Amino acid sequence: MAAPVTPGLEAPGLFMASRGSIIACGIRMALVAIGMKFLAGPALMAASSAAVGLRGRVFRVAIVQAALPQGIVPFVFAKEYNIHPDILSTGVIFGMLISMPIALAYYFLLAL
Repeated sequence: MAAPVTPGLEAPGLFMASRGSIIACGIRMALVAIGMKFLAGPALMAASSAAVGLRGRVFRVAIVQAALPQGIVPFVFAKEYNIHPDILSTGVIFGMLISMPIALAYYFLLAL
């Protein structure tokens, strides 16, 4: 028996495939989204971790975790509430593609 499907909520892959381009929100917005995710995210994590007193290896691990790709759940909420699903779908696609080299770069830079 198939699981019930929420009305109006299509699969993220179908949404992304229905777009004319893999970059559904435009090159400029895609670069902004990727920059925020992989540069501003770890910077914000570093600042907030330092503010609460994290030090040493735990501090560095928190920064690397902030550089990991976003999950599909933020896209599902964006699609459900119609809040920039194009930007999130592009972020999910490119986040998955470039997350490994970026996470490894942070890993080696932070000497974990």
